Amino acid sequence: MRAAAPLLLLLAAAPAAAQTAWVTNQSDGTVSVLDTARQAVVATLPAGSRPAGVAAAADGRHAFVTSPDDRRVYRIGASDGAVLDRAVGDSPLGIDVDPGSGRVYVADWYGRRLFVLDPDSLDTLAVVPVGATPAGVTVAPRRGLVLVAQRDEDSVALVDAAANRVAASVAVGAHPFGIGVDPAEALAYVANVMSDDVSVIDLDARREVARVPVGRTPYAVAVTADGRRAFVTNQHDGTVSVIDTARRAVTATIPVGEYPEGVAVHPDGRRVFVANWFSNEVCVIDADSLQVTARIPTGDGSRAFGRFIAPR
Repeated sequence: MRAAAPLLLLLAAAPAAAQTAWVTNQSDGTVSVLDTARQAVVATLPAGSRPAGVAAAADGRHAFVTSPDDRRVYRIGASDGAVLDRAVGDSPLGIDVDPGSGRVYVADWYGRRLFVLDPDSLDTLAVVPVGATPAGVTVAPRRGLVLVAQRDEDSVALVDAAANRVAASVAVGAHPFGIGVDPAEALAYVANVMSDDVSVIDLDARREVARVPVGRTPYAVAVTADGRRAFVTNQHDGTVSVIDTARRAVTATIPVGEYPEGVAVHPDGRRVFVANWFSNEVCVIDADSLQVTARIPTGDGSRAFGRFIAPR
């Protein structure tokens, strides 16, 4: 499957990796490609029937998208819009890419598995058994770990990426979903959708060391490049909580759109992008003033669950 010619022209004119955001629109089966410099959608691409999870490769060459209803993973080329897809598990959802090896890690929501995919072919390289209803996936490459939220077991699996096995399981709050890791890979922040808090995991000790109350139904977490703040989307409040990571306390609450889910700190450090599932838009937050400075219309049901902006 390939993108239509007009879309290819838009993508060819798109800027470098750090300026591109990939937003999955679950209800209309598309991905909105955003030029973050212009703060505008430059292309809309088909990606299965109900795409949800997304991970932008560190080199910016591809974005990887999960479609749980199709049981498929899609790889979209940034330069030409070319799409490769493969069947993966029973219901692929959470996804991330190792910036070094390029390997793609996909949580199988119904299958209690973590799939390891080759980034070029999307062939399965390994399958790692994990806990019930795995959701968010985040790679900590320097530690050689892949963190997987095991929602119905109220825990996070720490998967040894070299051995392809679970090295530890850390108890957290109720129904963990999204995970963010600080740049030093010392701490992980886990959004617990049913206990309305964020668990802080010490990755050296491999245990929870704190819980920070946030808004209702927190879903995803993004940590700033300096590790000083974490931004948490609260679905049922329509807000983003800002956590001071040193104090382990919320210092600001920012109204955004309806049912915010995906959140990403831009590599420039000055902006935070939030996908609003029910209001079909991406909000841009100024990282200094903590005010919404732009609203970008996207597709229907914008989730962008995952690392939807390349880290460089």
